[in-house]
Amino acid sequence: LFDFSQVPARRMLPEYLTHEAQIFLSSGTVAAFRSLVRQMGATEFHGHLAVLQALLARLLDIREGCIGVAEPQRGGRKEVQLLPHCFNITPQDTITEIIHRACQTTLETLKYGPGNVNDLLCHRSRSHSTPAHPLFQVQLIYQDQHAGNLSEISIERDAAAPCDLVLYLTRQRDGTASITLRSPIYLYSHESLHFLLRAYMRLFESCVRNPKMSIAQQRLYDENDVMAGLVFGKGPYLDITDPATLSKRIEQMSIARPEVVAVKDADGNSFTYKQMQQHIQLAAAVLHRNGVQAQGYVAVCCEPTLYSVCHLLAIWRINAIYVPLDPHNPFARLQLILDDCQPAAIIYHDPTESVIRRLNLHSSTPVSISEIRLAQTQGCPDLSQCESAACVLYTSGSTGTPKGIMLTHANLLHQILGVRHRFQISCETALQQSSLGFDVSLDQMLQPLVGGGTLIVAPRRLRGDAIALSRLMLAENVTYTYATPSEYMMLLRYGSNALQQLSSWRTAFVGGEALPRHLIESFHALQRPGLRLINRYGPTEISISSSCLAIDTFDPACIDLQLISVGWTLPNYSTYIIDLDGAPLPVGFTGEIVVSGPGVARGYLHKDALTKQRFRPDPFVDTPDKIRGCTMYRTGDKGRLLPTGELVYLGRIDGDHQVKLRGYRIELDDMANTILKSADGRLAEAVISVRGLHDAEGDRRFLTAFVVPACTQELAAVNEMLQFLDELVANLPLPPYMLPQVIVPVDGLPRNPNGKLDRRAVDQLPLPSKRQHTMSLTISDSERFVIWIWEQCLDQSAQTAVWSSTSDFFQVGGNSLLMVKVQALLQQHMKRTIPLSTLFQSSTIEDMAALLTGAPTPPPESSLDWNQETLPGLEEKYIRDGRGPQPSPLHADGGIEVCLTGATGFLGSALLRCLAADPRVARIHCIHRLTPPSVASAAGTAKVVRYEGDLTAPRLGLDRVCWQELASRVDLIIHNGADVSFLKSYRSLHPANVQSTRHLACMALRRQIPLHFVSTADVAQLNDLDSLPPQSVAHCLPPVDGADSGYVASKWASEVYLEQCAARFQLPCAIHRPT
Repeated sequence: LFDFSQVPARRMLPEYLTHEAQIFLSSGTVAAFRSLVRQMGATEFHGHLAVLQALLARLLDIREGCIGVAEPQRGGRKEVQLLPHCFNITPQDTITEIIHRACQTTLETLKYGPGNVNDLLCHRSRSHSTPAHPLFQVQLIYQDQHAGNLSEISIERDAAAPCDLVLYLTRQRDGTASITLRSPIYLYSHESLHFLLRAYMRLFESCVRNPKMSIAQQRLYDENDVMAGLVFGKGPYLDITDPATLSKRIEQMSIARPEVVAVKDADGNSFTYKQMQQHIQLAAAVLHRNGVQAQGYVAVCCEPTLYSVCHLLAIWRINAIYVPLDPHNPFARLQLILDDCQPAAIIYHDPTESVIRRLNLHSSTPVSISEIRLAQTQGCPDLSQCESAACVLYTSGSTGTPKGIMLTHANLLHQILGVRHRFQISCETALQQSSLGFDVSLDQMLQPLVGGGTLIVAPRRLRGDAIALSRLMLAENVTYTYATPSEYMMLLRYGSNALQQLSSWRTAFVGGEALPRHLIESFHALQRPGLRLINRYGPTEISISSSCLAIDTFDPACIDLQLISVGWTLPNYSTYIIDLDGAPLPVGFTGEIVVSGPGVARGYLHKDALTKQRFRPDPFVDTPDKIRGCTMYRTGDKGRLLPTGELVYLGRIDGDHQVKLRGYRIELDDMANTILKSADGRLAEAVISVRGLHDAEGDRRFLTAFVVPACTQELAAVNEMLQFLDELVANLPLPPYMLPQVIVPVDGLPRNPNGKLDRRAVDQLPLPSKRQHTMSLTISDSERFVIWIWEQCLDQSAQTAVWSSTSDFFQVGGNSLLMVKVQALLQQHMKRTIPLSTLFQSSTIEDMAALLTGAPTPPPESSLDWNQETLPGLEEKYIRDGRGPQPSPLHADGGIEVCLTGATGFLGSALLRCLAADPRVARIHCIHRLTPPSVASAAGTAKVVRYEGDLTAPRLGLDRVCWQELASRVDLIIHNGADVSFLKSYRSLHPANVQSTRHLACMALRRQIPLHFVSTADVAQLNDLDSLPPQSVAHCLPPVDGADSGYVASKWASEVYLEQCAARFQLPCAIHRPT
């Protein structure tokens, strides 16, 4: 199919209605063409067949294909026999060479005989039901008018096996020629048929004029067509005068409307414009006092509150640069951003203080919101300047490192005011529910304040909760929203009761991913007069959006749109379509979307080479249009312009590996590179595939990684490799939306004949077969009900797990949007509304079942007695009291023997390699849940002795004889094994992470051998110091409300327990806290 097809795939229909378009070739052109082909001993039919081959090769970028051609008529027969004509073509071929081959191929096909071909087609049609002709999708019918009327010709099996396109060529008696193109109505629009005919005619005329020119050089259009395309993609001019920054415009609004509520949250807290401006003044002064200079970077690591927009405007007020940080991103990613931009200051508040303490701030000055609120200082004037950088937004990078996009005040000014002008945005009440690191959040915050309206900030606990958000929108009479299609689908599906009452809602911007037709239908179902759904297109690099399409959702015609475009170019922007060489293409042609204008970003921070590659001087800008900007951005998106001026987005260009998932832009190569870096050499290759469905039921797509182990023996140790990959997912320094749901090991990745990775074949690789669902005998009826609810939400193609009480929704294929569906199903069947935030905190089967029954969850952290949890028991005292002199064992080879747990993790693998290479070490006793044959092979010697064990069991799963034998032999214990889960509670982790430490300590006490315990640097969260020196944290008790990770608490408990063993029983032990 061509890129401009109206459907993504052919359909089986009971009846194929067709339509057609027609053009004429002049008699002079036809005569010149006839002379050309006759010189070659060919016919006009062969010439037109060659031109059609060249057209398909150019537009579809193919080198071979098959066209159905009509057998030349004999004996006045009016029924046409179709024959398959296969062709091969290269860009270097000339039209004369193609005509010559067409003539030869036609003769060879005729020798085969139409009867044999038809028998083949009949056999094929009987054995396969298909929506397309089995051999070709394009037909060429050539007719000389002297042979009869075109309408009298019938095409055999045309209805049973429909073709995409049928080209009828008729030589008229007056010397001209008519070209008629017919297609099924559902497949191509009438405009598309005219586009193909114009391209055919241009190519035909070019070949007549220059028959010796290669096909790649022949023109499918002329310069007038190109110039028209440049004009069609140009937005209207909008004169934007002073003040030249949004910060200054909002300050003007604060003077004009001081007592109007500017910003409000869900709990009823609010700032008037006057109060907001006062806090902006204070924050700006405090930042300046802390050494922030003009064009210095200021990071903001805060949860969304009333103060969010105040800090943004305060940073701009001193002409500094805003860098938002999402505190829920992995620390490794936050650190990469700080390392890149080196902010002069970082704003935080109490909920994010623990995050700040874990980061290396370099020379950044931490500034708390409390400090700003209590400041006694004079304000400062607004120093923001039009051409100054305003913010740096970090997105996925193809090298595994996030890339910072630098937007200026001029960029945002033209974006915000351009949208206001185009859609007559006035005094709005806007919802702010997107992540502050998402460019959409800037629109949500700035649009209402520029117009003197009110900003409604949804707190973290409500974000993603469709029911709660819809109720907030109703309570605050929201008029303006901006969200992704996935967010809107959840809102409309589960919050429709409130939204149907929301008569104030009039503008719903949608962007971040392609607008699906079923979302338009859902908006139409609201039957809300005056509600516009506005489809916005544009990457962050052009400041949020460059093209928009408004849809009246109340109009029944909206659900019958044949084509969903991204609309017309915004004021002061220009949209171009270019080919692979960077040359502009006319209207209708598919190519790369390029955006120019004052909204185009300055570039990527500290990435000059990438900036030069993607941001280019605009060679198409007219001198009077310099206001539009002289820089254009190559988006990497594929699209085409329509004669109406609308832009049609067609996905990413070939070879580009970027996708949009639930509104987030994801570089698939970024994910793959990060996986390889994090695997510490154990993986050789990685590639990412998007699986699952995105339909009216919701977005159930998920990311799957396929990896090739660096060592072929790794594949044989299936269980060990799977455990390693599970641990790898848990430790990837990627934001949650970029984490693969599953990593699948394969022995090799599919390649095309050129040796390149075949991504289409990767997308067809099978996922691991679903494991049989088994349930514990102790599982309750309420837990079975929760499992049934989950099964209604999870995609059937997702990797599933064996059900147990501790199965976690997010580890078996769930995501935040699907949790909304869980919430709705629970409400439907249980007649209870459970806050989404509560479901997030109760994401295991047992915890969710407890919410439904009202039964108590496992004992809460508040019931824990930390003194009791860390106190050595009777066994340790018995060993101490009964211990006599214990001579060290004499090993035959004179070396020492080491007991090691957790040998298959990242650190454990490194420890094992070091121990194996140390000549002082004679034996390494590895205790592991599974039997990992590669543990021994990793050592390369007979040093490794393997034991099947279990950290959660007494004696770590070993029998008494084996345990005693091990206790009598080893000279050193390294306890590195643990259940690394940040979702489980302390109680859940206690057997694996605390009780195992007690067992090993008892082993060490028998002969007073050293015990090395591997803890975690995360225990620094429990300390009030900026950094954590090698000192005890026994005095820093974990919070009793469960606010911190159970994993951290389990490591803390083991540390304190070992400290007491050392103090009471002189156990030689060391605690290690790797980062």
